Amino acid sequence: MEDKPYPTIFEDECKGCGRCIAACPKSVLQSSGNLNKRGYVYAKYSGEGCSGCFICFYNCPEPYAIEVYRPDKEAA
Repeated sequence: MEDKPYPTIFEDECKGCGRCIAACPKSVLQSSGNLNKRGYVYAKYSGEGCSGCFICFYNCPEPYAIEVYRPDKEAA
């Protein structure tokens, strides 16, 4: 189990709208450049720097595309 916060982006649920990327205050999300099974270029986490603020989660219009793990909270 990680001791730092991080987002999990379920690539096949992401529609590539970019709202999470634009909203992230730490700029740790980016476009993957790859297509998912639905034909969308999905977002991905850079691998470090997430503060666990949940802003990406709250800006995402897809209910199952992003979860945020924070050691002091349960996943959203």
